[in-house]
Amino acid sequence: MGFYTHSLAVLISTSILSYVLTLIIMRLAYRYQWFDKDPHQIKDSQLRIPSFGGIAIFLSFWVGVFVLFPNLIYSPEQIGLLVASFVIVITGLIDDIYELSPIKKTLGILVAANIVYWFTDVEFSSALLPEATPLVFNIISYLATMVWIYLVTNSINLLDGLDGLASSVTATSLLSLAIITYFFSLSIRMTFLFMILILLMAILGFIPHNWAPAKIYLGDTGALFIGFMYATLTVTNLKNASFYSLIVPVTLYVVPIFDFVYAFLRRMISGQPVAKADQDHIHHRLLKLGLSEKKIVGLMISITLLFSGVAILANLLPAYRWLWALVTLLMIAAMFVGMYALANRDSDS
Repeated sequence: MGFYTHSLAVLISTSILSYVLTLIIMRLAYRYQWFDKDPHQIKDSQLRIPSFGGIAIFLSFWVGVFVLFPNLIYSPEQIGLLVASFVIVITGLIDDIYELSPIKKTLGILVAANIVYWFTDVEFSSALLPEATPLVFNIISYLATMVWIYLVTNSINLLDGLDGLASSVTATSLLSLAIITYFFSLSIRMTFLFMILILLMAILGFIPHNWAPAKIYLGDTGALFIGFMYATLTVTNLKNASFYSLIVPVTLYVVPIFDFVYAFLRRMISGQPVAKADQDHIHHRLLKLGLSEKKIVGLMISITLLFSGVAILANLLPAYRWLWALVTLLMIAAMFVGMYALANRDSDS
């Protein structure tokens, strides 16, 4: 069996395994009453839904990785990434059961981020700051890695407020990242590419159970895990990257990152605690506008595809990257204007 045939079989098996594991977790949760109060806090009809779907994604992902690349079992760096992701899953699981404070959850994310920084090759490339001394670059690289992992991990967690929203947006971003990596990377790192695809397939196996009306949620267990893996995998692929390469994963993940940044700025300006949960995220305001959950999820996927299309065009027509950068900035500005208009509408109501 050739490598690509074997890879295809592993990818399909990963999705099937994720589907089956999610089904098993659901059955156990309903049998033993492992329920969480509705994390969406949107509708009374979903007060008893299990929130441990991330366990199925975590297990199926790592089984797929080690089946496709069995030699990675002996790689200290890969084991370091496995341990770090396990810390993330445990942090999310404890939060799903007992509800951790923002500080404790942040501590769990930073512990995992430090594991991948010190025990794997996850760090930003020195090519991004060629003039910096080794000491200055190491400090900047460390801080940038911590900020990026924390930002992305938290972003997808905040976006997980509607059935199928976080999982669908992440799947769309991962597919776009895989396409750009395969067709436009000067040197394809097969391990990186297939880890993206394995994570994508693990999420796709989970989505049928998570689509509205959801029978199971990602929970913090799953939202933190897929955000963390997206962050670490993209940094890993930037070992010999240009500044432009750094922009691509940000562009593909604009929806959750925008939601996080907007929420942070909104709370800072209004004098509210930045870690305080509220009902003013993108999806909450669209719900207040009268859109259904499925329409909101479709809209968020469409916006992600729009940004993905711009990223692909920037790679197809590199001479016009300045134009695509301008288009991207205008699109983000339009999102800010839209959120501001929705906020004013809510205030008037």
